[in-house]
Amino acid sequence: MLTRDAFDQQREAVNQVNRREGRRLALLSVLLGVGQLVFLRWTEQVLPGPLHRAVAAGLFVGYMAMVGVLLWRLRRHLRLAAPACPQCHAPLQGTSARIAAATGHCDRCGAQVIGVRPE
Repeated sequence: MLTRDAFDQQREAVNQVNRREGRRLALLSVLLGVGQLVFLRWTEQVLPGPLHRAVAAGLFVGYMAMVGVLLWRLRRHLRLAAPACPQCHAPLQGTSARIAAATGHCDRCGAQVIGVRPE
């Protein structure tokens, strides 16, 4: 069970990871996309039609794979940074984290996530 302060610190850590990795994802996606367009413009002038289309298709698939890896990495880092339920070990992200913050309980199994401070 977490204290309210520990839970809030973990939620802030999730927000920091989201900002950092989100910026990285956006920057690399844009840079790779622009680089791909510039390269394709060059190959359009240098390579014959069928070869240019094959290079363009391969480059697009590679670009989508890179973006997919970056998205997977973002989700993985968010899941690792998120607080987890002590009972079912489910990561408390998004709506689950908001429900746990409001009620103190896991929305999946109902276990208490945030301990009550003794008065």
